[in-house]
Amino acid sequence: METVYDRICEAAKAYLDTRQNEVHTSICCGFARRLLAGYPDAREGVVLPAVMLHDVGWKMVPEEKQLGAFGPKANDVEALRLHEVEGARIAGEILRSLGYDGDNTEEIMAIIDGHDSRHYATSLNDSLVKDSDKLWRYTPTGVGIDHIRFNIERGSYLEWLGGTIDGWLFLPLARAMAKEAFEMSMAQKG
Repeated sequence: METVYDRICEAAKAYLDTRQNEVHTSICCGFARRLLAGYPDAREGVVLPAVMLHDVGWKMVPEEKQLGAFGPKANDVEALRLHEVEGARIAGEILRSLGYDGDNTEEIMAIIDGHDSRHYATSLNDSLVKDSDKLWRYTPTGVGIDHIRFNIERGSYLEWLGGTIDGWLFLPLARAMAKEAFEMSMAQKG
């Protein structure tokens, strides 16, 4: 039986064919489900759709500008903000077209509009979305994609990445999950 989450994922696909966002979003959703299990006060109906839709706005950023907007060499704040603003707009359109709960839709849009540029969390739901988004970077898949796209030697990238866990992640469970994923990445031969 198809769920509303299946319909959200299907609607998001048209916007995730850039920046390897389909892979990124799938991994982020797995982390979000694990975090939701550890934080029962968070709202699945906000967190999961927000994670599924958080990066749909990259589709509106020209590909030649994307790499300057994220990662260790990021310097294009305008492109970063464009993906958030457009992402919130697109998420709202998708959710309204599916008849999704209006209050949840407003919160999802607010979370997406600032999920990268806002360096603090506005709620527990926001913390889960932000942490789910960052966690993928520590996985072997995330490391494999990112060190190549950022043109940084794998060992140097891992050294840099290892120093980001406590500064990037809000929730204790997310930090533990990042350390676990990072250890798997370190153990993998590059």
